Amino acid sequence: MPRVRVAILGASGLVSQRMQQRLSSHPWFELSAVAGQSPGVKLSEIEWRLDESRPPFFDECDIEILDIHDANLSKKLIQQHVRVVFSALPSEPAMEIEAQLADAGLHVFSNASAYRMHPEVPLVVADVNPEALVRPSGDQPLHACSTNCTLIPILHPLSVLSKHFEITKVVARSEQALSGAGWKLLLNPTLRSEAIGQEIPGEAQKIIEEIERILHLEHVEWDVKCQRVDEKDGHIVHVEVQLNEVPEFETIKSMLSGLASEHYASLPSQPMYSMTLTESEPSRKEDLWNGQTIQSIRPSADLKAGMTTTVQLKSVEKGVVSFTGLSHNTIRGAAGGVVLLAELAYFNNYFEQ
Repeated sequence: MPRVRVAILGASGLVSQRMQQRLSSHPWFELSAVAGQSPGVKLSEIEWRLDESRPPFFDECDIEILDIHDANLSKKLIQQHVRVVFSALPSEPAMEIEAQLADAGLHVFSNASAYRMHPEVPLVVADVNPEALVRPSGDQPLHACSTNCTLIPILHPLSVLSKHFEITKVVARSEQALSGAGWKLLLNPTLRSEAIGQEIPGEAQKIIEEIERILHLEHVEWDVKCQRVDEKDGHIVHVEVQLNEVPEFETIKSMLSGLASEHYASLPSQPMYSMTLTESEPSRKEDLWNGQTIQSIRPSADLKAGMTTTVQLKSVEKGVVSFTGLSHNTIRGAAGGVVLLAELAYFNNYFEQ
């Protein structure tokens, strides 16, 4: 099939630029438009905030930023033959703008939190609950959301455990990187110092609500606390899961070792293993880019890099499974996750009416 023309909502944020990076040479999607708050400025002139060099695509393309608040944005995107939109907007503008674009017939895949708990908008992690993404009826477009970035290193192990046991209690402590709050926290020393070591408002509740929705968990006791740490990228979680049975360590280890992506391995962003086990505690230095298929770290060329969750199974005692997990928050937990979701829709021919 020919490549699908896509647009991004947001131009200068870290998640938007991760999306730009991933879509610059995507085999299925053609980046054709970007909407932001600097209308008329060429995309190549926007300050690049990622560590990796800006892909050559941006120096060669002639994309000019559209006005994100333009009442005719949907019409302009459709005139450019855009069919799919990726949203990297904050929650408040996403609430209005995403609805307008979906009402106009554009497929919307969102990293924003605005619609994650909306009963008519599926919340999907492509390699955990792909069945939640269904073809819309008639000529209705897809409007689907990816999850909170901290969810992934908790969700991948939990999704396996929940298939075999009843989960009665989850205790989770997160150590969340600065990039999870955007580039301003990375560049502003005052904001940075104020954030480090502090509880992240509202984060724990988002994690609980989203996991319960995705895994259909009920009657689980939750104890979740989320803290910002002085690291650039990578969210680490320390989790204890109380089960209704008392399995052996090797049983749980075998279960968690088997999270291979058999059905969707052909998706460009899906690594061979959604989750990999390590004997030592996951390290941002060593494990952040797990899933990569080429030697150098080139996320615009290697869409699988950074898409694997790394987990250390620490203990299994008296029905309590203890593990530490790590995932790349702006890749697997954000831009990569939402692009993977759109790949799943493409793979299932959901864009064909």
